[in-house]
Amino acid sequence: MKKIIFLVTMFASLAAFSQKTDLVTVNTVKPKKGQKMAFEAAYKLHIAKFHKADNRTEVYEILSGPDNGAYHLVNSGRSFADFDKERSDGAAHSLDLDKNFFPMLEETMNGTYRFIDSLSLRPDSTSEKYVVTVRHLKFNLNMGDYYKELGRSVKINNTSKDPFFKNLSYNFFEQMWDGSDQVTVSIRNLKEGFKSLESGYYGTAAAGSPTFRDEYVKAYGYDDWDKRVKLLDEAVVKMEQYTMKLRKDLSTQ
Repeated sequence: MKKIIFLVTMFASLAAFSQKTDLVTVNTVKPKKGQKMAFEAAYKLHIAKFHKADNRTEVYEILSGPDNGAYHLVNSGRSFADFDKERSDGAAHSLDLDKNFFPMLEETMNGTYRFIDSLSLRPDSTSEKYVVTVRHLKFNLNMGDYYKELGRSVKINNTSKDPFFKNLSYNFFEQMWDGSDQVTVSIRNLKEGFKSLESGYYGTAAAGSPTFRDEYVKAYGYDDWDKRVKLLDEAVVKMEQYTMKLRKDLSTQ
C-alpha cells in the first residue's frame, strides 16, 4: 500500500512540474483624455503594492495605430493551473483597482495567448521596442498546414545569410479561446530600436545570393512553394500592425 501511495504521489508531482508555463494574459487599458499622467502615477503605486516579484506585471505602451496611447499590462509565464488560484489579497487588490485605477480608463480589453517557441525566431533577443502584427485568420483555415508553413519559414530564416534575416527576431503567439475569430500575434523584437526599421539598416544581401524562394524550393520543391503561396494569400482575413515600447518604470521592479 505504501508503494502505491508513493507512486501516486510521484506521478502527481510529475504532473505538477510538467505544467507548461507558456501562457500570457494581456489586459489592454486606455486612459481617458487628460488622464495619462494621473493613470501612470496611480499604476506605479498599484504595481509597487500588489505586483511584486511573485506576481510580476510588465507594461508596454502602444505608440501607433488606432490604440495609440493604450497600454498592455502583461502577466507571462503562466500555466492553466494558475487560473485556479485566488489571490490572498484579492479583495484589497480589487478595491484598489476600483477606487484608483478604473475611473481613469476609457476602455479595457483582455485576452490570453500561448507562446509557440517552434514558430518564433531568436525569441530570447533582448529588446525594449517592438513591431506587433495581429492576424485574424479565415474561420475554416487548416491550422496544421498554416503552422507547418510558418515553421518552415523559421527554419529557412534561421540559416539565411541575408543580413536582414540574420538579425530578425520575433515571438509568436496564438490567442486562446478566440472562437471563430482565430488570431495570431507576431512580435518583432527591435534590439537596436526603431532606427533598425530603416531600409537597408543591416546592409544588403550579396549579389547572386539565394532568395527565400530559392532556399524554400531547394528544401521542399516547387509544388510545395505554389501551395504555400496560395495558402498564405488566403489565410489572413484582416491584419493590424502597431509599434510599442516597454515601460520599465511602470512594471514590476
